[in-house]
Amino acid sequence: MAVPRTKLEKRIVSRLADYIGKVLHKQPKIVVRLEEVPNGSPAVFLANAAIESPVPVRVPGTADEGFALQTSNIDGRHVVIAAGKTDKGLKRAVQRLIMESRQEDRALVIPGVNLSETPWIPHREWTACPWVPEFVRGAFRNPYADSRFNLFKYDKKRLSNYVEMMDWLGFSGSQLMETCYAYNMFGSPEAAQEWQKSVAQLLRENGQEVSLWAWSANFTGFGWSDPDVSYSPKAGLTAYDDPQVHKSFEKYYDHYANLAPYVDRFIAHFFDPGQLTDMKDVMKYMRLQETKLKAKNPKIQMGIDCWASSSDYLKALVDAGFKDYLILPVAFPIAYGPGQREAIHAQASKLGLNLGIWGWYITEYETDQLPSMYVNAQMMKRFYGQMKNGVMKTKPVDYWSEMEAHHLNNIYTMYASAQLLWNPDRDPHQILSEISEGIWGPKNGPKVLKALELIQDVRTGPKWETYWWTSKEYRLGTADPARDLKRAEESLQELQSMGTDETYVPKIPLPYPPATFVELMLPHLRQIKQFAEFRIKVAQIEKAAQNGASKETLQTMLRDAWQPIPEYNTWVGTFGTPELRQQRQIVSKLKAQYKLDVKDPEPLRCLEESRVLDRARILQALFKQAMPFTAKDICSEFFWPEEVCQDRVDKLVTDGLAEKLEGNMYRLVDWENWAAH
Repeated sequence: MAVPRTKLEKRIVSRLADYIGKVLHKQPKIVVRLEEVPNGSPAVFLANAAIESPVPVRVPGTADEGFALQTSNIDGRHVVIAAGKTDKGLKRAVQRLIMESRQEDRALVIPGVNLSETPWIPHREWTACPWVPEFVRGAFRNPYADSRFNLFKYDKKRLSNYVEMMDWLGFSGSQLMETCYAYNMFGSPEAAQEWQKSVAQLLRENGQEVSLWAWSANFTGFGWSDPDVSYSPKAGLTAYDDPQVHKSFEKYYDHYANLAPYVDRFIAHFFDPGQLTDMKDVMKYMRLQETKLKAKNPKIQMGIDCWASSSDYLKALVDAGFKDYLILPVAFPIAYGPGQREAIHAQASKLGLNLGIWGWYITEYETDQLPSMYVNAQMMKRFYGQMKNGVMKTKPVDYWSEMEAHHLNNIYTMYASAQLLWNPDRDPHQILSEISEGIWGPKNGPKVLKALELIQDVRTGPKWETYWWTSKEYRLGTADPARDLKRAEESLQELQSMGTDETYVPKIPLPYPPATFVELMLPHLRQIKQFAEFRIKVAQIEKAAQNGASKETLQTMLRDAWQPIPEYNTWVGTFGTPELRQQRQIVSKLKAQYKLDVKDPEPLRCLEESRVLDRARILQALFKQAMPFTAKDICSEFFWPEEVCQDRVDKLVTDGLAEKLEGNMYRLVDWENWAAH
């Protein structure tokens, strides 16, 4: 029974009725009084300000999303009571009710529950990263990547389902990103903003908050070039006083302000890559930006992410009059040295500043660098716990965002993130089991769970140090490659033969059918399988060397093993896939250790040559004259060894695509075809 008052409550009642109807193959009856429910019939009672619970329930805390969920027996009726602090809390109660439910043969079973919850972090947002799989960091194009990862191509219905899915995962809102990369993808800043407006409206319909993050001093780059933008003041002028520089900032600040009526908060990002070098200029432009935004939305909350700034920066903000800003130190663990994060929280507490956390790299790598499918539930459980029991005791936060970049393949980690930000004491295994069965049901859910935990074990491990690529403890694969191989083979066999359970109704709204999510997971399981096979062959090479095998034998074995693991149609970044990157390092080590002469396979050289060529053409388009380059500079985005960079550029010369100039310089043979006009 329900008496919905707000648009959100009507949406909640509709979603619950739709779910029950699909499970029971019969639409439930919505009534306004418990007496209208026949004796012996079960009922769901949605309590709000217009309809009080028939039995006392306590909703804890002050957060809007606090809720209570309780089963009871009232006058011979089995009743589930869902109550919220607000309609947002009622929404969380209904979502938890559905997740707790169990589907049986034309029956919906609600187990006994007595929950009373409020979120650890009241404002939990997923950052809608604007990258696309086809155009990688403005460096090269990959037409073979699966375009279903590209949110920009979704129609209104699919985008609506995607936004609602992220709501059901447990986030209270989204952080939209304003970058020049997106301008290039859409063709103009205005077109990119129309997409942002549509997402903001969908978030509002879900009763969610909307933030806008902007790279506030980076108006050109990553494939987008605005010839009117200037950052360098003329001699004797500051960046704020120079008319041309000021005009550049005015132009884009006016653009940001057009979105102000659609958002709750604005988060600036100033110090990467550091287009403004004087702190006084930064502060003046920040105030100008705030003035323009508040003229369009007086209630907008201002914020700034600090990336790796020191506690001294906080004092500079206060001294400049920005004490009311939401300050967001980055979650990225290695952004701070020993004691630095603690110093920031202590300084914020002393200065009376409101802190949040700007999550970056915790849920995955950036999809323009080292993207892949990651499952980070264990690692996040440990990291969130360290934050809660560490710096949060000095200065707690009420806002936390996490990067959402790989989209469809990342929903498991995002679910774990949202659930742990709600309750950091939850068990990560139980969280992954919950989303697996919530989408695929009790028949197929355990099979998907096995695959997820395999990916978690081999690509992330239990802690940050095993996950992060520059850490000394970083590893890809467990200590037992043979077991990795067996697990990968079993998961591939199970998922490839797994049919859709037509009797099961997914509990979470999805932008694609469950089968699509399995399909997108399969290439990653194949990569894990092939990397395990590669590691086994490497172990055989090392054993043969220990047993005195000849150099020729070892070279033959290494040539056989050195088969680059395919990208398939996965989303790849400038660093390539993690497995290929590790293969390259292992092969290089073996070659040096045993003095072997083994060349990179030709297909790999051709693939990487094409990416260097793409980057050279994209950069040449920024200049009217020929753009000379060195092998090191043109390959800088790829993080390849120096000899690989030189080999790929030499191949461009051999193939007639580039020509060598004096010294170590090169240029495209047909540079005029790609030059700016």
